[in-house]
Amino acid sequence: MTLANRITLFRLAVVPVFCGMVHLCTPDRPGLRHLALALYVAAAVSDALDGYVARRFGQVSALGRRLDPLADKLLVNLGLVFMAGNPAFEPAVPLWFPGAVLARDVLIVLGAWLINELYGPVRVRPRPSGKITTAVQMTTMTVLLIGWGWSVWLMWATVLCSVWSLGDYLLFGWTQVNEKEGRK
Repeated sequence: MTLANRITLFRLAVVPVFCGMVHLCTPDRPGLRHLALALYVAAAVSDALDGYVARRFGQVSALGRRLDPLADKLLVNLGLVFMAGNPAFEPAVPLWFPGAVLARDVLIVLGAWLINELYGPVRVRPRPSGKITTAVQMTTMTVLLIGWGWSVWLMWATVLCSVWSLGDYLLFGWTQVNEKEGRK
C-alpha cells in the first residue's frame, strides 16, 4: 500500500472520531470543540498531502482515486450532519444545510451512474467548480468549528457553490451523452 493511500486511510479513520467530538460539543466542553477543530484541520491538511505525495512520487492509484473523494465527502457531509444534529452546537447549523450539500453529491453520483448505465462508461474528472466547492465547504466547516458568528454567510456561499458545481457537472455529463449519441 502506498504512502498516499495510507494518508487517505488516516483521513477515513478520523471521520467517526471527528463526528463523535462534534456530537458531544457543548458550550461547557470547549476542549472537545478545540480537539474537533484540530482533528479537522489535520484531516484537511492530509487531503492536500496525499494528493501531493501521489503525484510527486508516482503513487497515483485506482484505490486512491476512489478513496480520496470518499474521505472528503464523508468528513464534510457527516461533520455537517452532526453539527446540525447537535442542538448545543453554536453557531447553529440549520437542518436543511447538510441536506443541500449532500443533495449535490447524491445528484452528481446518480447522474454519473445513469450515464454509465444508459450510454456506457462515463469519464469522471474533477472539475474546477468541484474543487472550489470543496474548498468553500472546508472553509465553512473550519469557521463553524471556530465558532464565528458570520459563518451563516459562508453557509450560503457553500450552497451557491454547490448549485454552481452541480450545474457544471450536469453539463459535463450532458456533453458526454451528446458525444456518445453522435457516435451512434
